[in-house]
Amino acid sequence: MALIPLILTLQLGSVSGVVTDRGRPVSDAVVWLVGDGSAAPIKATIDQKNKKFTPHVLVVPAGSTIDFPNKDDFFHNVFADYNAKKFDLGMYPKGQTKTVTFDKPGLVSILCNMHSEMSAFVMVVKSRHYTMTDKNGRYTLSNVKPGSYSLEAWHESGKVAKIATDIKGGDTTVSVALARK
Repeated sequence: MALIPLILTLQLGSVSGVVTDRGRPVSDAVVWLVGDGSAAPIKATIDQKNKKFTPHVLVVPAGSTIDFPNKDDFFHNVFADYNAKKFDLGMYPKGQTKTVTFDKPGLVSILCNMHSEMSAFVMVVKSRHYTMTDKNGRYTLSNVKPGSYSLEAWHESGKVAKIATDIKGGDTTVSVALARK
């Protein structure tokens, strides 16, 4: 008698919800799952144009590289002095691009010592599932394996959230209220 292999199908799920602060939806909050492994590193860009970093907030998996092209007609100096990443790219003119690898999870505040009004934030995560909220505070993390996770959120206001959640096959809704640490 031949044995027929038993194939178990694992139904992936999704997590979605709204991130709020004092009951109001928050845009550009970073949301990610902890305990789901790591995503492959990516290559991203933060432009320097009109004395602004664009995007202002970016989330990347650990090991990712970010290009910092200068698109202004004057010099910029990009630097960070945070535990997750410390660097100083020095002054460089329009048309030049410098690159940094972000290998340690955590928050990195990006600044320009030539223009104090310039700032950006990079959240480096060790996660396969991460995103940012839209203008209505909504987020969705898709194709999540069933299991127990910690859902974390961060906003540049300094407010955070950490919620234990169980993901089953299908859709899970998790509302997130930010608070001070």
